Amino acid sequence: MGDLSPHFSAREFSVDGQPGGRPSPHFLGHLEALRGRIGRPLPIVSWKRSEAYSRRVVGHRSIWHERGLAVDVPSSLVTVDEAVASGFVGIGVRRGWVVHVDLRPGAVVIFDDPPRPKLRRETRAA
Repeated sequence: MGDLSPHFSAREFSVDGQPGGRPSPHFLGHLEALRGRIGRPLPIVSWKRSEAYSRRVVGHRSIWHERGLAVDVPSSLVTVDEAVASGFVGIGVRRGWVVHVDLRPGAVVIFDDPPRPKLRRETRAA
């Protein structure tokens, strides 16, 4: 059992990679709804980040993480339909599975991770 909500503890939430964050009760309510929909534990990979930390670990700003309104979760646990039904608005998908959910204002936005650049393999003449 959690110390923040029925299924989540402060030690699960990190700020700039350090454990011990406290997300808002509103945000936790959405996470609890999502956990209830999937019917199993929902590990939090990443929660709150400063602008500098975001740029260092993901290469760009992540405003919803900076505001504490987003989490990243392991792939293959959550579907887009489950995330939407739980009230999340920004939903990042990798290979068909949700990996990011946030509470940005507005209509639902579903985005795929940008494609990674292909490595160019050079061959040498023998």
